[in-house]
Amino acid sequence: MPLTDLVRYFNTADQAGDSMLYHEGKRIAGWHEGLRLGSLFQPIVDLRSESIVGHYANLSVRREDGTPVRPAEAYERCETANAIIHFDRLCRTLHALNFLAQRQFAGGYLQVPIHHRHLLAVPNQHGLVYEAILKRCGLAPEDIVLEVNAARFDESPALAQALHSYRERGYRLALTGVDRESDLATLASLQPASLKLPGDESAALCRRAQAAGMNLQASDITNEQAYASARACGFALGIGDLFGAPQADCHRTHGQHRLAYNSPSNPGARV
Repeated sequence: MPLTDLVRYFNTADQAGDSMLYHEGKRIAGWHEGLRLGSLFQPIVDLRSESIVGHYANLSVRREDGTPVRPAEAYERCETANAIIHFDRLCRTLHALNFLAQRQFAGGYLQVPIHHRHLLAVPNQHGLVYEAILKRCGLAPEDIVLEVNAARFDESPALAQALHSYRERGYRLALTGVDRESDLATLASLQPASLKLPGDESAALCRRAQAAGMNLQASDITNEQAYASARACGFALGIGDLFGAPQADCHRTHGQHRLAYNSPSNPGARV
């Protein structure tokens, strides 16, 4: 379905509150109760091959006058369960549409944060509605990595149940907020695609995570020293300003003929 038709479809289907999606140049923007929403992407890099394997979606929020707003503040304005479900799903739909608009040259997966309040607010069948949204966009759960703050797991056992439901539908998981080795056995049962940690995290935690079969994703690679340190500690993936600051355009991973820049037939082309 063409992007214009998708935007029209989602706006027609969305009857909850003062929200809409609209074209802003080559990208899609959102409006929600006085806030302007946008997508900013950062490349996720395989530190061994130095190739881009996906993009992380950041939420950009501004008031009508252009004043920036922290995404956390925008979420705090959602006072009810229905409000958080609608807003979180709106943001992830926005990211999927903007990723879709660049799929002709941006390969790999899309990593999107999902708010812990959304996980608690949805009573069952987690991921079913978002799967239907993705299918409209020509995407599938397998194209998505959902990033979840695992530090919230102590708040309710329902969080783990929700993540198991997502895994059963084919979504992959990236877990953040882990700072205790004792959590690793529980988290490993969720079979996460990656564990996202600061690049300077303790060596002991990194070793335990790797022993539990988890891929490590460094969250803050800003310079060559941080890059070398992350590789030495066994991090498989990395994200940070060294590879690119958040921006509206994804980093190109393919040429006009869909040849991957990092493929064996195109040697030497790196991030």
